[in-house]
Amino acid sequence: MDIDFAEILLAALRVLGVGLLFGAGLPALFALGIRLRAAGAGEASDGVQVARRPVLTATGNVLFLIVIAAVVAGVLWITRHSLDHYLGISLFGV
Repeated sequence: MDIDFAEILLAALRVLGVGLLFGAGLPALFALGIRLRAAGAGEASDGVQVARRPVLTATGNVLFLIVIAAVVAGVLWITRHSLDHYLGISLFGV
């Protein structure tokens, strides 16, 4: 029985990387989207009206769409076998 510790370490690093990406990356994108939408809304933190910045609002919306797409893709990935079994919908090459 050969144990390949390099392969185990590589697999653990991959899991760590994906965990950091989804566990910290998506919430960070969501928080950045909120901050950009707030900055683009045209109101300062003290309630003073400033010029609206639609580019920041649009960028915040794009970040929200990325987060929503990642969540939907994750749910579909988790349920891919059930979708194929019960509904005949084959996703992700299953």
